[in-house]
Amino acid sequence: MSIDEIRRGPRPTKQLCTSHIRNNIEMPTKLLSNAAVKQQESPTLEKLVFDPKGLVNNNNDTATDNKDVNAEFEAAIKQLNILQSNDVTIRNSMDNPRVNTKADTLKYLERSGLPLTKLEQLSFIHVAGTKGKGSTCALTESLLRHNGVHTGFFSSPHIVYTTERIRIDGLPLAKEKFTKQFWKVYKRLQERQEFELDMPAYFKFLTILAFHVFIEERVDVAVLEVGIGGEHDCTNIVRNVRTVGIASLGLEHTELLGNTLPEIAWQKAGIIKPGAHVYTHVSQPECLQVIRQRAQENQAILHEVPPTRHYFQSNQYAQHWDNLNQVVKLNGSLAIHLATDWLSQTSGPLHRDYTLNEAKLEPEILLGLLNAHWPGRCQLVEYRGMRLHLDGAHTMESMAVCTKWFAESISQSSSPRILIFNRTGGSDIRQMLSLVNRACAYDMVCFVPNYATSNPNAPSQVMVRFSPEQRMMRVRDIATQWSQMCTQEKQPDSGQVYSTLTDAFTSIRQRFDTDNGHIEVLITGSIHLLGAAISALNYMDQSQT
Repeated sequence: MSIDEIRRGPRPTKQLCTSHIRNNIEMPTKLLSNAAVKQQESPTLEKLVFDPKGLVNNNNDTATDNKDVNAEFEAAIKQLNILQSNDVTIRNSMDNPRVNTKADTLKYLERSGLPLTKLEQLSFIHVAGTKGKGSTCALTESLLRHNGVHTGFFSSPHIVYTTERIRIDGLPLAKEKFTKQFWKVYKRLQERQEFELDMPAYFKFLTILAFHVFIEERVDVAVLEVGIGGEHDCTNIVRNVRTVGIASLGLEHTELLGNTLPEIAWQKAGIIKPGAHVYTHVSQPECLQVIRQRAQENQAILHEVPPTRHYFQSNQYAQHWDNLNQVVKLNGSLAIHLATDWLSQTSGPLHRDYTLNEAKLEPEILLGLLNAHWPGRCQLVEYRGMRLHLDGAHTMESMAVCTKWFAESISQSSSPRILIFNRTGGSDIRQMLSLVNRACAYDMVCFVPNYATSNPNAPSQVMVRFSPEQRMMRVRDIATQWSQMCTQEKQPDSGQVYSTLTDAFTSIRQRFDTDNGHIEVLITGSIHLLGAAISALNYMDQSQT
């Protein structure tokens, strides 16, 4: 097995050679250098964000240049986007108690030709939470893959391509496969409509599509990230979940989940199934009490996991701590417990009996953490004179992590600091803006909707919930709240509203010399903003060549 294969993780049909991993456990820095050598031909920003180590096989067509494949994929996404709901529809559904999301999902799943009994022949790991649930799932998937497991992973939202939501062995589903599975499921559902527009909504459809893909790919385990909440989420139809994770909790989607932390904890703990092993690093006593109660009701076993630092205290592993990014430091322990629990509960050649303690980390586990990559979360990318700090934080809890990370990253830098910010949901975000403001003194602040250019967004980045007018109104409101905060804090107001990310980056490049130095750029507030920023820079730089 080559070094690149070890770094990429095992192939589905092969088990890792443990002794080979042991011999290469101290290779990350050297391997990164080798990968960097391969990418000396000015990699695109997209490549740097999604494949920074240069490990994705060239025949993977996630970002393929095949025009026919791309055209067919975009046609499928355009059809998928018809299933999106606008803001009025979503708010009306909140007031309609007759909507049973799980029953609805089961109905459409059956219509799509996939009975629940067949779906439950697969094995699942289910993770809920306010902050870090997606990161925990990504880390768990990486740990399993490095133990020879053939993995599926369903998450949301995506950054650039819809295919990011459905991953096989750590890679976004190839566009060609996505298109094929999409039309199979879509046509079946369309043929069996009982009335006009009798189709599942966007997220519900993608959940069903992911289940079809996992069956088709015959994965050993599917890692499921909850969409919203847990109790009533589309992903919560599977009953045979033996390994459950609950990540950090905070106030979010209060119009759906409740106005208090205990209410939100009750919703999140709704994914606990009878007899399951439940792992959490939730810290609030009132939340733990609710989770504990729901676990007892299901005769499930609840485990509170230690901090990730717990596993890196010995001299043997302490050297690796600084190589771990913030995502791993925050959610690594929870992922370790989820992965090792699944491995201990499964039978056959994938079965492992890991003993978790601070003195020992199996090489597959350590390498799985070191190799894990979850784009757009506390991610630093150096690109054409800019140090781009990418983080899709959109809650107070996640923004606290983001701003702390950004402040630490620029602490030794004297370069200009630029903020690019947007947040689509909610109304009063003064507290979040204050948090962002405390990170540093910004030389330039850009408030911009999630539009890459003045042309329509690419199909994968089309979100119909809010009209262009609503989006601009929201951006101007954020800028106004920023100005009011600056007045209150008696500080200069460097905020400005832009119509597109292309306009914002053009202004940045005109004001600062990115050819002969670096500028520090923080892009945060929305995952969709990150996608628009990546697309804008790709568009601008391709236009110049």
